[in-house]
Amino acid sequence: MNQHRKSLFFVCTLFACFSCSNKDSDLKGAKAQIEAEIKNLKGEAVIYLSKVDIKGPQAIDSTKANAEGKFNFDVPADTEQLYLIIIGDQRLPVFLEKGLHKLEADFNQFYTTAVYTNSPLTDVMRRVEMIRQKFDIESRELQYNFQEAMQKGNVSKGDLIEKSFMNLLNSNKLQIKHLIDSIGPSPVSHLATSMLSVEEDFAYLDSLALRFEKEKPNAVYTQKMKSYLELPRKLGIGRLAPEITQPDPNGKLVKLSDFKGSWVLLDFWASWCKPCRAENPNLVATYNRFKAKNFKIFSISLDSEKEAWMKAMVTDKMFWAHASELKGWENSSVQTYGVNSIPASYLINPDGKIVSKNLRGESLNQKLTQVLQ
Repeated sequence: MNQHRKSLFFVCTLFACFSCSNKDSDLKGAKAQIEAEIKNLKGEAVIYLSKVDIKGPQAIDSTKANAEGKFNFDVPADTEQLYLIIIGDQRLPVFLEKGLHKLEADFNQFYTTAVYTNSPLTDVMRRVEMIRQKFDIESRELQYNFQEAMQKGNVSKGDLIEKSFMNLLNSNKLQIKHLIDSIGPSPVSHLATSMLSVEEDFAYLDSLALRFEKEKPNAVYTQKMKSYLELPRKLGIGRLAPEITQPDPNGKLVKLSDFKGSWVLLDFWASWCKPCRAENPNLVATYNRFKAKNFKIFSISLDSEKEAWMKAMVTDKMFWAHASELKGWENSSVQTYGVNSIPASYLINPDGKIVSKNLRGESLNQKLTQVLQ
C-alpha cells in the first residue's frame, strides 16, 4: 500500500466511525461549488462525489469531465461531513464549505498534487495527516535502529534510541494539541484526537470534551467523544475497580472482590499471545518476590480452548488464581475493562481502587516495592 493510499485509509476509516451530517443553522440553503481541472485525465471520465458514513462512501452526485479534464459540482454546503471526490480508483477527501472551491491536480498523482481552495477544514485535515505521516516515518526509523542495536547487544545505544522515541512522541503530542486548540471543536479536531493516548492524555481529552460540549453540543463528534471517554473516566486512577465474575478452571465462579484486602494485579492474557508469554517469566518472578507481602494475581484468559489455556499456565509456571469464560475477545470482562490489546493489567489496592495500569517488569516491581514496604 503506497503512502497516499495509507493516508486515505487513515482519514476515511476514522471519519466513517463518527461522521454524520449535522449542519449548522447558518448553512441552510448555502451552496458549495467545485470547479475542477485535472491534468492527464481521459476525456469524459466519470467523477463521483460521495459522502463518508458508517457504511462507507455513498455517492450523492456524479458528472463527466470534458476533454480538458474539467468538471463542476454544485451541491449543498456541509462543514460537518467528510466527502470524497472519486475518479476511478483515486480518492480525494474534502469538506463542502460554502462558496467556490477550485480544484487542480494531476490524475497520475491525484492525492499528493491536489490543490483545493477556500476550504480551511480540508487544509487543516491535510495538516493533521502530514503530522501523522512524519511521525510514522521517524518512528519506524527509530524502531529499526532500536532492533538493530538490540541484535548487536548494544544496550546503551538502545536506551538512547528509546529516549529519542519518547522525545519524538511527546513533541508530536504537543504539536497535535496545539493544532486542536487553534481550530476548536470540529470533525478535524476530533480526527486529530486519535493521535493522542486516552490513558496518558486523559486530562487533556476530558477538558477538550467539555469544550466540545459547550461550543458544539449537538454535533455528532461531540457525543461520540463524550461516549468514548465514559469508560476511561470510570477506570481512572483512584476509582473503584469494577466487579467481574469469571469461572476458574474447575468451573467455580471467582469474583474480583474476593481479593479485597490484598494488593491484586488483574492480568489479561492468552496462551496464543506471544507478548503475553514473553512477559510471563517476569510476572512469575514478581509474584514469587511479593506473594508473602499480601500480593496476589488474578489472571483472566482470552483463550477459547481450555486445553491450550491449561497447558500454558503449567508451562509458564503461573501458579496463582486464573479464570476464563473461554470466549476469546467476547469475554465479558474485556468489555468491562475496555481491553483492546493484551497483555493488559490493573494494579488494585486492598480497598479495591485502581492504582496503576499496564505496569510490567521492573516498573511493576518498583511500584510494589513502594506500596508494600
